[in-house]
Amino acid sequence: MNDKVLWQLLDTIRGTGAAPSNALSLVLQLLCWWKLSKEPVLPENLRFEVFCEQNTSAQLEALRSVQQHTRYPFLDEGAWQGLHGASDLSALTQKIRLLGTQGLLDTLLLDDVAYWSNESRLETFTYSPGLCELMVVLAKVEQAQSIYIPWETSGQLAARVTRTGANLWVESQNPSTCAQVLNLIGGTNWELQATDPLRAPKAINQGKLVQFDATICVPPMGAKYPSDICEGDLWGRFPEQTSVGNVLHIRHLLAQTQGLVVLAVPSSLLFGKGVERQLREDLVNRGQIRTIIALPGGLCGNTAIPINILVLDSNSRSQSIRFVNANHEAFKETSGRRRVELKDSSAILQLVASDDASPFARNVTTEEISNSDFSLEASRYVQDESAQRLSNTLKRYPLRKLGDFFEILRPRQHSTASEGASVNEVLAQDIPAFGYIRSASKEALFDLQSPKADSYFIKTDDILMTFKGVVGKAGIAGDIPPPGQSSWVAGQSLVLLRSRLPNQYPPKALLIFLRSAIGQGLLHQAAVGASIPSIQLSTLKNIEIPVPPLQTMQAMVQAFDNEARIQTEIERLSLQQAELTKAFWPL
Repeated sequence: MNDKVLWQLLDTIRGTGAAPSNALSLVLQLLCWWKLSKEPVLPENLRFEVFCEQNTSAQLEALRSVQQHTRYPFLDEGAWQGLHGASDLSALTQKIRLLGTQGLLDTLLLDDVAYWSNESRLETFTYSPGLCELMVVLAKVEQAQSIYIPWETSGQLAARVTRTGANLWVESQNPSTCAQVLNLIGGTNWELQATDPLRAPKAINQGKLVQFDATICVPPMGAKYPSDICEGDLWGRFPEQTSVGNVLHIRHLLAQTQGLVVLAVPSSLLFGKGVERQLREDLVNRGQIRTIIALPGGLCGNTAIPINILVLDSNSRSQSIRFVNANHEAFKETSGRRRVELKDSSAILQLVASDDASPFARNVTTEEISNSDFSLEASRYVQDESAQRLSNTLKRYPLRKLGDFFEILRPRQHSTASEGASVNEVLAQDIPAFGYIRSASKEALFDLQSPKADSYFIKTDDILMTFKGVVGKAGIAGDIPPPGQSSWVAGQSLVLLRSRLPNQYPPKALLIFLRSAIGQGLLHQAAVGASIPSIQLSTLKNIEIPVPPLQTMQAMVQAFDNEARIQTEIERLSLQQAELTKAFWPL
């Protein structure tokens, strides 16, 4: 019902000259005016009915005066541009008056109005209703608590919290839509501040940051900040001294919260290197992470990337983290507008509350997380049925880390120099399904005097494997040119696996394993990222591979050699086949 009323109002505004991107704002401003007119705070001469049939100039001037009587100004003057003169909003104002007379506006809930409107979603970062409701429940909001919502743009989280009776402090850099939604709800239990929460937090008492009972927010993802954010900080919020927004956001939230922090983050924060890993290690060691929930993509704004909910606790300490992998079709549904919505949120909440292990959830100790290099992706720890089968299969063999037998060598970084020795890069497309790698298709230049230059050149029996993009495509080098001019190097999507102990683990035996269904399953399980999957080389080094008896591995080597001979014969026969009809019909 709520969204149907909105669509009627948006349909009415067409033809008035209002830009599609301004239509929603105009509707919300007039609805706020209508609602305020029903309350004693607004003088009779400024009420909606007085100006209902007047022109837009008079309505705009009246709204400017109305702002003096509101909890927070909701007027967006930019939305009124182009409406003066022949075009006016009388059809819309009369429609609002009619709906009000019918009682359809008294119970109108427009918490998710920005999400419903396609045009608004291009301007305002919005979230699926199910995501908002899940986050508010996870924060365990209670009446009279103080709740902090920074980086609010659509008003969706703020509207839900306001109705709980909690006292709400909202900070927004673009507060227009948020102000309109909150004014429609009314009440006196909320404050809205137009500010950048990192650069200029407004919740300050006697020079100290106010401590809120709980925080709920979706910070801007992938943001970068100038160095003066950390350098000019007066409250010691940022021990990492970084420009990475994902890290700064969490540090700020913990500095302003004495309780639960519920926030949505991109997956990259959970496996990224450098300062993001440093943050994860610190949070894990302090026991401040209570829950991590992996969710489907498409729940946030216009991005299709999967997101995660982090539940942090600045009060209590935990020796384990509850991981819930809800990035699954069982928790996802797509509407006719191709929007993704959460399905069965109650089941997600039950998984969070339980301590039992299941295909979707598991408690993981800080020790296990430490052994996984502080990776926090739920898919690493919560195994579905296929992952469980893979794990059970691997348990049949003794396991050792890949790095115990093979050196992991990064590809050389591309040089911006236009000079150097001519070399050939092996690309993913050069890796065959059978036999040896037989070509390096890309010409490149390489500085032979660069540090450790020799280590970048491919050697016989080196395994090359794709580790980003298409993960796990592997091949082995046969007879190739020696290091130097015209030699081969690995392309940027390939990693070199060079045997340390070929007599204990022959490279060809490893290749047979990596190409197998079990090997591919293990590699894909180690991959992180949604849009561009990749395996971090530190993770690759620590992957545990089976170590069969040496006799079995020697049989694998023999099988590969036979495979290579057959592949060579296939190629010879293919050339012979092509020659059979070549003499006919020449140009």
